[in-house]
Amino acid sequence: MKKILVYDCDGVLFNSTKAIIGYYDFVFEKFDLPLIDWSCEENLRLALMKTSREIILTFAGSEKLSEEMLTFAAQTNFRKFLPLMEPNPEVYETLDKLSSIGHTLTVLTNRGISLAYLLEHFDMGKYFALCVTTNDVAKPKPDPEGLYKIIDNYKADKSDLVFVGDSFTDYHAAKAAEVPFVAFENKLEDSPVITRHSQIFDYL
Repeated sequence: MKKILVYDCDGVLFNSTKAIIGYYDFVFEKFDLPLIDWSCEENLRLALMKTSREIILTFAGSEKLSEEMLTFAAQTNFRKFLPLMEPNPEVYETLDKLSSIGHTLTVLTNRGISLAYLLEHFDMGKYFALCVTTNDVAKPKPDPEGLYKIIDNYKADKSDLVFVGDSFTDYHAAKAAEVPFVAFENKLEDSPVITRHSQIFDYL
């Protein structure tokens, strides 16, 4: 049976750690604020799974300053950080094979407008029939709205989907929508885990 695969972006399609650190360092330096302590694993985890609004509101320390920073961040072109993004191993080969045998590929991410030119830059957009970003939903992950949007778009059953994610943000969205979930490189509760993209075929 053909499936609708839903991929998270950061941490799954890409190793984006260096780019995200570079992005937030750039924004915080602009406002002469102390940089986020990236040696703290919890800070890094938050930066990788939360929206930029949530990160800035958490670390800026002032609501007024946060709004100024959010405006600046929204105007900052993420393209300058694209060279720091790294497609994960086996991702192209796996997407190519999935497409060739008739599976539908989609993306559900807490990124905004940067997703489009990220996928374009790495020639990955051609694989995805639908991309759902924070610009497309009122409530980003862990809310299940994005998954419901994909289900509605294809008039699909929940069991037709397989969501591949790497964080509890992804896991909780899948659980709330009752969509099958496969964790990528990260043990998340009772979910099956894959450590290489090619292993997804074991769950289709």
